[in-house]
Amino acid sequence: MRVEADTPFTGLFVRVGREEDCCFGNVPAKRGWVVEVAPGEGCETALFGLCQYPRRIPFRAGSIATGFEGGWLLRGFCKTQYAGEQDWEHFLKCHLRVIHLLDFWRAQGGRAKVHDEGGYWKSRSETKLRRELEDYDRLIAALGGRFKDACDSAGNGWSVESPIYNYANFERLEQEGQEKFGGRI
Repeated sequence: MRVEADTPFTGLFVRVGREEDCCFGNVPAKRGWVVEVAPGEGCETALFGLCQYPRRIPFRAGSIATGFEGGWLLRGFCKTQYAGEQDWEHFLKCHLRVIHLLDFWRAQGGRAKVHDEGGYWKSRSETKLRRELEDYDRLIAALGGRFKDACDSAGNGWSVESPIYNYANFERLEQEGQEKFGGRI
């Protein structure tokens, strides 16, 4: 999809101006493209935007620097965790599809700054990725269980929904999560 200045999801919420101003703003893309990627069942659809952002934006009576130098920036986000509901192999395929897209970007000369909570981007270790996924599943199950119990006991008709509740092993994950993370929840 071609990006214009008012295309949703392309604006970046950033700190602008001098550090002491402590100002935040939405910097809309000047132009670019957004590509929608579906890594697999259980994953969020990833929107990768290759956009150009202005060097300055209007601010009060003048303008303020955005920190962008007018070059192109590729940004995206995709949560693959819930692909694990099916099984590890399915999760791994979905996660690696996103990683391979980023590898392709780098092979074309692009730079990539990646935040991969599973640690695979840097380590390329499937063992570490699986361990991290299992811990995140336990944590989310423990948190989800607490939210669900609180809503049920409040008696106000509220409910909580989460993909983690659909896992066949939710109860076990919740218990293990309470044992591991309970004191910090």
